[in-house]
Amino acid sequence: MHRYGVIMLAGAVLLGCQANEEPMPEIIANVHDEASARVEPLDEQYEFVADEFVMTSSRVPFLRPRPELAENSNEENKNCWQPNLNRKWMELERYPLEQLRMKGTLGGGEQCWALIYTPEGKLLKIHEGHYIGLNRGKVLRVSPKGIEIEEVLPDGTGCWLKRAVTLSLMSSDSAV
Repeated sequence: MHRYGVIMLAGAVLLGCQANEEPMPEIIANVHDEASARVEPLDEQYEFVADEFVMTSSRVPFLRPRPELAENSNEENKNCWQPNLNRKWMELERYPLEQLRMKGTLGGGEQCWALIYTPEGKLLKIHEGHYIGLNRGKVLRVSPKGIEIEEVLPDGTGCWLKRAVTLSLMSSDSAV
């Protein structure tokens, strides 16, 4: 009985091999003819038209302005308020305010110190009258909720503008 099963299987295999007698190149050609691709046309390409550059002033727009020239050129503006540029710089004036984090306070009443983390992870303490930040920020008041700072910025004509900024206390779950 086992012998008849093997003979039947061999016969089925041999009959299956004769099912397609077409040569292979004809089969491939038929498959290519029957295949159809459905490709949607691309959107029309946007054509960019540049405006012509017209020079409206003598300043070259591709070079950075040089503020030291503006400060020296207008002597009448020297009568406006100027910060003390000759004072000793403090360590926290090396960092932008965005990189400094207030983590707490020490003391209270008349003398309140703020604890500040630098980007390197160093903890420093400051109080009223100290300077902080790149814009010559002077600490006006330290409170348990934050530090009130007065920054000074050059206006480009040799004068300086003051602006109030607050560095708030960071919560304990915030990243340092």
